[in-house]
Amino acid sequence: MNVSIVVPAYNEATNLHRLLTSLVEQQTAACRIVEIIVVASGCTDGTAEVARQFGRGRPGLHVHVQERREGKVAAINAYLRMRDPRADVVVVSSADLDVGRDVVERMVAFLRGHPDVGMVGGRPVPNNDGSTLVGRMGKLVWELHHRVSLEVPKMGEIVAFRANLVEYVSELSVVDEASIEDIVRAKGFKLGYVPDAVVTNRGPERFSEYFDMRRHYARGHYWLRFAFGYQVATLDRGLITKAVLDTARGEDRFGKIALAAAIGVEIAARALGFWDARIVGGKHRTWKTRQSTKELDASTRSPYVNGQGARLSARPGPHEGPR
Repeated sequence: MNVSIVVPAYNEATNLHRLLTSLVEQQTAACRIVEIIVVASGCTDGTAEVARQFGRGRPGLHVHVQERREGKVAAINAYLRMRDPRADVVVVSSADLDVGRDVVERMVAFLRGHPDVGMVGGRPVPNNDGSTLVGRMGKLVWELHHRVSLEVPKMGEIVAFRANLVEYVSELSVVDEASIEDIVRAKGFKLGYVPDAVVTNRGPERFSEYFDMRRHYARGHYWLRFAFGYQVATLDRGLITKAVLDTARGEDRFGKIALAAAIGVEIAARALGFWDARIVGGKHRTWKTRQSTKELDASTRSPYVNGQGARLSARPGPHEGPR
């Protein structure tokens, strides 16, 4: 299966080289990566130049520049208008990830083996310091996400979907993966979760940024429910309650304190997110940069990233976009 990868990016100059390295090092057998497109959306930090430099000598890697920042979904729509028509599968990757060397292969193999599944997600694992309260809270939230997804898949950070299913995503949305979930489900396809397709990144280290992130996601998920009638799995109280109880059993005293703090924050963030969805709705589409997630060093590099490189299949030039 031919795969096209899009990386929407806003001011990700410190992360992008690491991500692109992990993408071109993918080991593939069931799929062939025909292109990687970085959509640099209103960047002011040299993100586009990092992508251009990395792409030299790699004819399948393209850079598309949006002069004005219009939001992540707008970046994805720009990509959908220009993607390689040969693609059977589209992969959308956040720009701050380390992608395990077999992630794309595992996701595509799942789609190939399950013709009734239209979209799959990998497993995000934060590499934050778990000895700090905010770091442990972030790890626990993604552990809850994992447990919920084992029951009912919920997409996040990196997803793959059948290319013919999605032509456009509502640009009022601030939760791109969830909106694509809705499109795929509306067309009669199921969702899948691939827990051994592991990606790592750094979550917020500051409480204010952590709270803002949780409120942002809550707003987007509630808006999607109000606007389209679609509810993501993590809004299901029964699934969340079960995940919390299962997670709490395996935690030490500090972990239980962090879990209680994460629950308290989630309740407050969802209350404000509900209000935001009703009042703000889809008026503000751009995502807010959380600076502590960009302050990386070599010690945060994922242990999953290594191995042989995947080759990109070159194709002609008009698609490449502004450089």
